[in-house]
Amino acid sequence: MAIMEEEAGSKDIIAAEHVRRRRGFRFRESLMDALPAVLFLATLLAIWKVTSGFMPPVLIPSPERVVTRFITMWSTPGFLSYAGMTVIHVACSVAIAFMLGLLVALTVQFVPLFRNAVYLRLAPFLNAFPGVGWAFLALIWLGINSPAVIFASSAALLPLAIINLGAGLKEMNSEALEMALSFSRNRRRRIWWVMLPLMFPYMFATLRLCFGVSWQIVLVVELLSGAPGLGAVVSVARQRYWTDMIFSVVVLILIAVFVTDRLIFARLQSRIGKVYNV
Repeated sequence: MAIMEEEAGSKDIIAAEHVRRRRGFRFRESLMDALPAVLFLATLLAIWKVTSGFMPPVLIPSPERVVTRFITMWSTPGFLSYAGMTVIHVACSVAIAFMLGLLVALTVQFVPLFRNAVYLRLAPFLNAFPGVGWAFLALIWLGINSPAVIFASSAALLPLAIINLGAGLKEMNSEALEMALSFSRNRRRRIWWVMLPLMFPYMFATLRLCFGVSWQIVLVVELLSGAPGLGAVVSVARQRYWTDMIFSVVVLILIAVFVTDRLIFARLQSRIGKVYNV
């Protein structure tokens, strides 16, 4: 009995040692993956620090000055409300462009008559139309308000959604679609249970792409239209030569895009991908 207990204890020790080694290996692996990014960021900050010492603050403010302005700005309710408006503009623009792009792509899939009209005419036209043009049209049609920003940003993002989601439908497994058609003639069931799961990688790629690009477009439209948002903050900072405020807005956008993409989109894509085995 004592021998059996001793053997069980030794097995537990070996298993614990194996788990500890695996954790150490994973930690070293993650550290090596993060090392290039950390070195790049440190080099960039060093170059910024050295350059700011030779340039006036109105051109290139020092990192310390930007950090001070960043803390002051984003601890003030007024600036936070402007940042919140930009987040609303981005979320609405991405949602509208994604849903319209998905609707257009699915329509072309079920009605091939529109294929050339959409992919050879509509998508190239929208893709070539500048975002600034949509901004000025939105100002004329809707005035200086949030709907104008959302309209212009959605119109600029729509070709990205159509092209990416259309590519997902083109690459879809034809045998799986034929099998789904043999099981059900209901289009809604086939779209929900077969087509959307097969399009999952393209859908998330479209969402992540549109989310990153939307910040650039929304900021420009807000800057031109004067609608409430970070673009209005940049406009005021530009007029008064507050370069550190412009840097603070840029840093906030970088943090928001990085955190949202890595902590929300990437994890959600990984979890849902395991469910659908894609």
